[in-house]
Amino acid sequence: MSLAPLLELRDVSRRFGGLQALDGVSFALQAGEIFGLIGPNGAGKTTLFNVITGVTRPSSGQVLWKEAAIEGLPPHRIHRLGLARTFQNLRLFDSLSCLDNVQVGLGRSDRRRALELLALFGLQDRAAEAAAGLAYGDRRRLEMARALASSPQLLLLDEPAAGLNPTEKQELSSVIRRLAAELRLTVLIIEHHVPLMMQLCDRLAVLNFGRRIALGRPEQVRHDPLVIEAYLGGAGGDPPPEVSP
Repeated sequence: MSLAPLLELRDVSRRFGGLQALDGVSFALQAGEIFGLIGPNGAGKTTLFNVITGVTRPSSGQVLWKEAAIEGLPPHRIHRLGLARTFQNLRLFDSLSCLDNVQVGLGRSDRRRALELLALFGLQDRAAEAAAGLAYGDRRRLEMARALASSPQLLLLDEPAAGLNPTEKQELSSVIRRLAAELRLTVLIIEHHVPLMMQLCDRLAVLNFGRRIALGRPEQVRHDPLVIEAYLGGAGGDPPPEVSP
Protein backbone atom coordinates (compact mmCIF):
# COMPACT_ATOMS: atom_id res chain seq x y z
CA MET A 1 0.00 0.00 0.00
CA SER A 2 1.52 3.31 -1.10
CA LEU A 3 1.76 6.22 1.30
CA ALA A 4 -0.36 9.29 0.76
CA PRO A 5 1.63 12.13 -0.82
CA LEU A 6 2.83 15.00 1.31
CA LEU A 7 1.80 17.53 -1.35
CA GLU A 8 -0.47 16.94 -4.33
CA LEU A 9 -1.58 19.21 -7.15
CA ARG A 10 -4.72 18.23 -9.04
CA ASP A 11 -5.43 19.94 -12.36
CA VAL A 12 -4.22 23.33 -11.12
CA SER A 13 -4.86 26.20 -13.53
CA ARG A 14 -4.31 29.93 -13.22
CA ARG A 15 -5.34 32.60 -15.69
CA PHE A 16 -4.31 36.24 -15.59
CA GLY A 17 -6.70 37.99 -17.95
CA GLY A 18 -5.95 36.49 -21.36
CA LEU A 19 -2.80 34.70 -20.19
CA GLN A 20 -3.07 31.03 -19.22
CA ALA A 21 -0.14 30.85 -16.80
CA LEU A 22 -0.97 27.33 -15.57
CA ASP A 23 -3.05 24.80 -17.45
CA GLY A 24 -4.18 21.67 -15.60
CA VAL A 25 -0.92 20.91 -13.77
CA SER A 26 -0.90 17.73 -11.67
CA PHE A 27 1.82 15.94 -9.72
CA ALA A 28 2.47 14.67 -6.19
CA LEU A 29 5.45 14.77 -3.82
CA GLN A 30 6.27 12.00 -1.39
CA ALA A 31 7.88 12.84 1.93
CA GLY A 32 11.66 12.93 1.67
CA GLU A 33 11.88 13.62 -2.06
CA ILE A 34 13.98 16.24 -3.76
CA PHE A 35 11.65 17.19 -6.60
CA GLY A 36 12.56 19.60 -9.38
CA LEU A 37 10.59 21.91 -11.67
CA ILE A 38 12.27 22.90 -14.90
CA GLY A 39 11.10 24.68 -18.02
CA PRO A 40 11.83 27.79 -20.07
CA ASN A 41 11.19 31.33 -18.87
CA GLY A 42 7.47 31.98 -18.69
CA ALA A 43 6.59 28.30 -18.29
CA GLY A 44 4.67 28.98 -15.07
CA LYS A 45 7.11 27.66 -12.48
CA THR A 46 7.07 30.62 -10.08
CA THR A 47 3.32 31.03 -10.55
CA LEU A 48 2.99 27.43 -9.39
CA PHE A 49 5.08 28.19 -6.30
CA ASN A 50 2.84 31.18 -5.61
CA VAL A 51 -0.26 29.01 -5.86
CA ILE A 52 1.17 26.36 -3.52
CA THR A 53 2.20 28.94 -0.90
CA GLY A 54 -1.01 30.97 -1.04
CA VAL A 55 0.38 34.09 -2.73
CA THR A 56 -1.93 33.43 -5.70
CA ARG A 57 -5.26 31.60 -5.77
CA PRO A 58 -5.70 29.02 -8.54
CA SER A 59 -8.43 29.68 -11.08
CA SER A 60 -9.34 26.00 -10.77
CA GLY A 61 -7.94 22.77 -9.36
CA GLN A 62 -6.79 21.69 -5.93
CA VAL A 63 -3.65 21.90 -3.81
CA LEU A 64 -3.61 19.19 -1.14
CA TRP A 65 -1.29 19.14 1.88
CA LYS A 66 -1.44 15.80 3.66
CA GLU A 67 -4.69 15.15 1.78
CA ALA A 68 -6.35 18.39 3.00
CA ALA A 69 -7.16 21.16 0.52
CA ILE A 70 -5.15 24.35 1.16
CA GLU A 71 -5.78 26.36 -2.00
CA GLY A 72 -7.12 29.77 -1.04
CA LEU A 73 -5.59 29.80 2.45
CA PRO A 74 -3.52 32.92 3.19
CA PRO A 75 0.27 32.53 3.05
CA HIS A 76 0.80 32.79 6.82
CA ARG A 77 -1.56 29.87 7.46
CA ILE A 78 0.10 27.73 4.81
CA HIS A 79 3.49 28.61 6.30
CA ARG A 80 2.32 27.43 9.72
CA LEU A 81 1.32 24.07 8.23
CA GLY A 82 4.98 23.36 7.48
CA LEU A 83 5.78 24.94 4.09
CA ALA A 84 8.56 27.52 3.70
CA ARG A 85 10.05 29.12 0.61
CA THR A 86 12.78 31.29 -0.81
CA PHE A 87 12.26 33.75 -3.65
CA GLN A 88 13.79 34.21 -7.08
CA ASN A 89 14.63 37.79 -6.07
CA LEU A 90 16.36 37.83 -2.69
CA ARG A 91 14.26 39.26 0.14
CA LEU A 92 16.73 39.87 2.94
CA PHE A 93 16.81 42.69 5.48
CA ASP A 94 20.05 44.23 4.24
CA SER A 95 20.58 46.55 7.19
CA LEU A 96 20.21 43.73 9.72
CA SER A 97 22.93 41.29 10.68
CA CYS A 98 22.92 37.72 9.40
CA LEU A 99 21.93 36.60 12.89
CA ASP A 100 19.01 39.03 13.04
CA ASN A 101 17.80 37.98 9.60
CA VAL A 102 17.48 34.40 10.79
CA GLN A 103 15.94 35.45 14.09
CA VAL A 104 13.24 37.31 12.16
CA GLY A 105 12.40 33.99 10.55
CA LEU A 106 12.26 32.35 13.97
CA GLY A 107 9.76 34.93 15.18
CA ARG A 108 11.50 35.07 18.53
CA SER A 109 14.89 35.84 20.05
CA ASP A 110 16.31 32.34 19.84
CA ARG A 111 19.98 33.14 19.36
CA ARG A 112 21.21 29.58 19.78
CA ARG A 113 18.88 28.18 17.12
CA ALA A 114 19.72 31.05 14.76
CA LEU A 115 23.44 30.34 15.13
CA GLU A 116 22.83 26.64 14.48
CA LEU A 117 21.05 27.49 11.23
CA LEU A 118 23.84 29.83 10.15
CA ALA A 119 26.34 27.05 10.89
CA LEU A 120 24.48 24.71 8.53
CA PHE A 121 25.49 27.06 5.72
CA GLY A 122 28.96 27.97 6.96
CA LEU A 123 27.89 31.47 8.00
CA GLN A 124 28.32 31.23 11.77
CA ASP A 125 31.49 33.37 11.70
CA ARG A 126 29.62 36.13 9.88
CA ALA A 127 26.66 36.28 12.23
CA ALA A 128 27.33 39.89 13.25
CA GLU A 129 27.87 41.17 9.70
CA ALA A 130 25.15 43.07 7.88
CA ALA A 131 23.45 41.03 5.16
CA ALA A 132 24.22 43.79 2.65
CA GLY A 133 27.94 43.05 2.94
CA LEU A 134 27.73 39.40 1.96
CA ALA A 135 28.75 38.03 -1.43
CA TYR A 136 25.86 36.93 -3.61
CA GLY A 137 26.29 33.23 -2.93
CA ASP A 138 26.35 33.83 0.82
CA ARG A 139 23.20 35.93 0.54
CA ARG A 140 21.49 32.99 -1.14
CA ARG A 141 22.58 30.71 1.69
CA LEU A 142 21.39 33.21 4.29
CA GLU A 143 17.93 33.26 2.75
CA MET A 144 17.82 29.47 2.91
CA ALA A 145 18.87 29.56 6.58
CA ARG A 146 16.04 31.97 7.32
CA ALA A 147 13.53 29.78 5.46
CA LEU A 148 14.55 26.85 7.66
CA ALA A 149 13.93 28.84 10.84
CA SER A 150 10.32 27.67 11.03
CA SER A 151 11.41 23.98 10.87
CA PRO A 152 9.37 23.28 7.73
CA GLN A 153 8.55 19.86 6.35
CA LEU A 154 8.58 21.15 2.77
CA LEU A 155 11.17 23.67 1.57
CA LEU A 156 10.44 25.40 -1.75
CA LEU A 157 13.52 26.90 -3.41
CA ASP A 158 13.02 29.33 -6.30
CA GLU A 159 16.21 29.39 -8.41
CA PRO A 160 18.68 29.05 -5.51
CA ALA A 161 21.64 28.65 -7.91
CA ALA A 162 20.93 31.84 -9.86
CA GLY A 163 24.11 33.92 -10.09
CA LEU A 164 26.35 31.25 -8.57
CA ASN A 165 29.56 30.08 -10.19
CA PRO A 166 30.08 26.36 -11.02
CA THR A 167 31.88 25.62 -7.76
CA GLU A 168 29.17 27.33 -5.72
CA LYS A 169 26.49 25.38 -7.59
CA GLN A 170 28.13 22.08 -6.68
CA GLU A 171 28.44 23.19 -3.07
CA LEU A 172 24.76 24.17 -3.09
CA SER A 173 23.78 20.75 -4.41
CA SER A 174 25.71 19.06 -1.61
CA VAL A 175 24.15 21.34 1.00
CA ILE A 176 20.61 20.63 -0.21
CA ARG A 177 21.16 16.88 -0.17
CA ARG A 178 22.72 17.03 3.29
CA LEU A 179 19.90 19.17 4.68
CA ALA A 180 17.24 16.91 3.17
CA ALA A 181 18.84 13.90 4.84
CA GLU A 182 19.72 15.44 8.20
CA LEU A 183 16.52 17.46 8.69
CA ARG A 184 14.24 14.95 6.93
CA LEU A 185 13.13 17.67 4.56
CA THR A 186 11.13 17.36 1.39
CA VAL A 187 12.43 19.83 -1.20
CA LEU A 188 10.67 21.33 -4.21
CA ILE A 189 13.10 23.30 -6.34
CA ILE A 190 12.91 25.52 -9.42
CA GLU A 191 16.17 25.89 -11.30
CA HIS A 192 17.29 26.72 -14.83
CA HIS A 193 20.65 24.97 -14.55
CA VAL A 194 19.65 21.61 -16.02
CA PRO A 195 22.83 19.62 -15.21
CA LEU A 196 22.49 20.59 -11.55
CA MET A 197 18.86 19.43 -11.50
CA MET A 198 19.65 16.16 -13.25
CA GLN A 199 22.27 15.43 -10.61
CA LEU A 200 20.34 16.66 -7.58
CA CYS A 201 16.70 15.68 -7.99
CA ASP A 202 15.00 12.34 -7.38
CA ARG A 203 12.25 13.28 -9.85
CA LEU A 204 11.49 16.15 -12.19
CA ALA A 205 8.42 17.76 -13.71
CA VAL A 206 8.82 19.87 -16.84
CA LEU A 207 6.50 22.79 -17.58
CA ASN A 208 6.03 24.50 -20.92
CA PHE A 209 3.48 27.25 -21.56
CA GLY A 210 1.84 26.42 -18.24
CA ARG A 211 1.36 22.71 -18.96
CA ARG A 212 3.20 19.73 -17.55
CA ILE A 213 4.84 17.99 -20.48
CA ALA A 214 6.96 15.43 -18.63
CA LEU A 215 7.29 13.80 -15.23
CA GLY A 216 9.73 11.21 -14.00
CA ARG A 217 13.24 10.40 -12.91
CA PRO A 218 16.03 12.50 -14.43
CA GLU A 219 17.14 9.79 -16.87
CA GLN A 220 13.56 9.51 -18.15
CA VAL A 221 13.01 13.24 -18.47
CA ARG A 222 16.29 13.99 -20.26
CA HIS A 223 15.36 11.61 -23.09
CA ASP A 224 11.72 12.71 -23.41
CA PRO A 225 11.15 13.99 -26.99
CA LEU A 226 8.79 16.74 -25.80
CA VAL A 227 11.38 18.00 -23.33
CA ILE A 228 14.15 17.96 -25.92
CA GLU A 229 12.02 19.85 -28.40
CA ALA A 230 10.30 22.33 -26.10
CA TYR A 231 12.94 23.08 -23.49
CA LEU A 232 16.36 21.74 -24.34
CA GLY A 233 16.43 22.87 -27.95
CA GLY A 234 16.98 19.52 -29.62
CA ALA A 235 14.94 17.85 -32.33
CA GLY A 236 14.75 14.28 -31.13
CA GLY A 237 17.28 11.55 -30.47
CA ASP A 238 19.84 12.02 -27.74
CA PRO A 239 19.69 15.22 -25.70
CA PRO A 240 22.37 17.86 -26.30
CA PRO A 241 25.58 17.30 -24.30
CA GLU A 242 24.96 20.30 -22.05
CA VAL A 243 22.00 18.56 -20.35
CA SER A 244 23.87 15.39 -19.50
CA PRO A 245 24.21 14.82 -15.74
